[in-house]
Amino acid sequence: MAKHKYFAFLTLVVLLTGCAKESIATYTPPPLEEDWSVKMTLSGGFAGLRRNIRVYSDGNYTVADEKVNHTYNGTLNENQLKQLEGMISTVEFTAPKIPSVCADCFNYDVEIVSGSRKLLFSVDDMSLNDSGVGELVEFLRGLMDAALK
Repeated sequence: MAKHKYFAFLTLVVLLTGCAKESIATYTPPPLEEDWSVKMTLSGGFAGLRRNIRVYSDGNYTVADEKVNHTYNGTLNENQLKQLEGMISTVEFTAPKIPSVCADCFNYDVEIVSGSRKLLFSVDDMSLNDSGVGELVEFLRGLMDAALK
């Protein structure tokens, strides 16, 4: 009889655990004020890259490759700036349920600052697609790659 109670209890625990909803944390950036900036640092990969880009609300941006000590300054055109503002305003970062393990992935650390508020998040190549920030990361990565080619 005790054996049946144990199995019934164990079955109930398994069922309840399997039906429980996983809580997924979603984060949104602060509302964009007149002066805002977004910074992304790209690191890792097989070559051990360390690059960053910072874009300001006036469209000016700086790209740096720390490995070769090269810096590039540029300015977004009006369409690019509006596109970036739209991405930042609507981005919803979903934290990964389980941290990924990827030895040769690129890591993307992003910081969005507006006024005295900021949103920080990190993703890698494995978690990027499910994070909700892929479009923003790809946009910034495209600017970075074009500037450093």
